[in-house]
Amino acid sequence: MLKKNNILQILSLSYPILTHIAISQNEFKLALLMLGIIAGLFILNRSKQPEKIPNIFFDLALWIGLIIFAIYIIFVDAIYVALYLPPVLILSFFIFNFAKSLLPGQEALLTKIARVIFHDDGPETAIYTRQVTWLWTCFLILILVETVAMSLFAPIEVWSLFTNVLNYLFMCLLFIIEYIYRQFRFGYRYNIFYYLRGLSQVSLKQFL
Repeated sequence: MLKKNNILQILSLSYPILTHIAISQNEFKLALLMLGIIAGLFILNRSKQPEKIPNIFFDLALWIGLIIFAIYIIFVDAIYVALYLPPVLILSFFIFNFAKSLLPGQEALLTKIARVIFHDDGPETAIYTRQVTWLWTCFLILILVETVAMSLFAPIEVWSLFTNVLNYLFMCLLFIIEYIYRQFRFGYRYNIFYYLRGLSQVSLKQFL
């Protein structure tokens, strides 16, 4: 039987494709409904996780935000804005945290992941993973610029194709190219499936 966390993961992974299909069929509210369901499941899942200090105000703010979002898409004729905004916010969130970790005196985000998840804390690895953190930061900035430009100048179907399909393929391509280069340069001892399994254990709360 699927657990709520597994359902959330499946919905999150399938959301981009399902959203693009809904948008291509002019079912904009269906796309927003799926986003609302995922957000609601995320909040429920988070509220049931044990924490040393339960952040009631944060959970309350999430629920209020979700309710306002629902009211907004039901009563305000601004569906396009509601569809365009989440990808921009998500990309901005990751860009901010990647870039913040590159400030002087900070441990780069991917360096920390290599150290904690893969127990790889050699000096050469630290230098390389910091460079890769720079690479991903710049790449995500390019994706953000492209996403905003598409929302302003392209039909929503084209925007959706890039935002919900092609951009993820670009990310996968960069990931694979970087992994192959790392194998060639360092003779990396982990195969790609072990590496992906390790990355799946990454907790945003732990690293951001």
